[in-house]
Amino acid sequence: MYLPRLTTLLIWSVVGTYLLVALGATAATDTGSVVVVVHHASAVAVGVLLTVTALLAHRTAASRSVRVGTLAVLITYLAQAGVGLAGQTDVVPFDGGLHLLGGIAVFTVLLVTLVIRVETVAGGSVDDSSPNGPSNRVTPNVSDGDTLTQVAETDTTRFRDRVRAYLELTKPRLMWLLCLLALAGMGLAVAAGAELDGVTVVATLGGGVLAIGAAGTFNHVYERDRDRKMRRTADRPIATDRVGVRRATGFGIVLVVASMAVMVAFANVFTAALTAAAIVYYAYVYTVLLKPTTRWNTVIGGGSGALPALIGYAAVTGTVSLPAILLAIVVCCWTPAHFYNLAIAHREDYARADYPMLPVVAGVRTARQRILAWLGVTLIAAVLLGAATDLGILYTLTTTVLGAVFVRSVVRQYDVDPRGSEDERAAAYRSFHASNAYLGTVLVAILVETLVL
Repeated sequence: MYLPRLTTLLIWSVVGTYLLVALGATAATDTGSVVVVVHHASAVAVGVLLTVTALLAHRTAASRSVRVGTLAVLITYLAQAGVGLAGQTDVVPFDGGLHLLGGIAVFTVLLVTLVIRVETVAGGSVDDSSPNGPSNRVTPNVSDGDTLTQVAETDTTRFRDRVRAYLELTKPRLMWLLCLLALAGMGLAVAAGAELDGVTVVATLGGGVLAIGAAGTFNHVYERDRDRKMRRTADRPIATDRVGVRRATGFGIVLVVASMAVMVAFANVFTAALTAAAIVYYAYVYTVLLKPTTRWNTVIGGGSGALPALIGYAAVTGTVSLPAILLAIVVCCWTPAHFYNLAIAHREDYARADYPMLPVVAGVRTARQRILAWLGVTLIAAVLLGAATDLGILYTLTTTVLGAVFVRSVVRQYDVDPRGSEDERAAAYRSFHASNAYLGTVLVAILVETLVL
């Protein structure tokens, strides 16, 4: 289905305004003629787009909040444009920082207006009821090659499946993005003047993979009883008794020791300490303290996934500074916008296991609002990262284009059938994958800008 015309214009207005803000941040560090020309051309185009959007909002049956929001944005934008023009002519003193903050304010109000619009159009079509489900154990959906009868057929099969089970404990699907984040942290360190060598790269990634595996294993151990209640996790190794609790715990300890040994021997002690903190953060603070007890588990727990940015930077420099901290903040803000989509798709599962995930305790509508809110904060944090570093036009265009895809995918979630339907689940998964694509591509852009260009 197609989105309403005003909603589409608001999406494009949000994207255009964000591009303008990001270009402004880039122009502060890259005064090349191309960036400046694109910034000025975009300013004209966005001005026209905001004017058309405001006119359409007042000509259609848009809510009062949307009409006021679009008009306020247009007036503020014109004032911003006037300040920018005055600054170019040296008629009045020009503060680039205040101008950037003004642009961020326009973007924020516009994003809030978009949220109000999609909420109004959706009306009562979103099911906010808390899903109910039996708390009994779910039969694991194990493939034929993993059934106990076939595992017992031969020693070769038994060994292969045992290796596969231990590998699954390490949560390998998380590794690529976390390693990419650590590499981006290294890239920012190089951009700040540090030197990078192959041993540091290999040791940091190797030690990081071992640490991720350890944290994932401890997570499997602690969550084994709840995993048996969830269809998505009922076939995990410990939940299905393919790996015993003692052996899994011992395996996790071995991974921790190996990770620390690699980090201390080939990186530095500070990096090892940060890595240990990441393991404790995920395996204890998030898994034990936060996830089973509070709806804020994802927001607060997001710090564990952000630490690789600091780890990568510290491995190269031996310390942590502003670029690494800003990159970590981007990931912290991105985490709720990313994970709430998965929580929507599997909210019945989380309810069955008695996890207080936001869509379970507050409903899908609230979760979607928070996704858009955290996505907006993520995009703003990405602008601040660009402004504080030498990241250029490639980074700016990447965060804008992939951010646009992410925003649109979330808005499209409002255009599906409620009550946990397959359409709702598929729409949430599209946003989940869009969020992965956003962060992954932005990290690649950072690597290219810092290590290649």
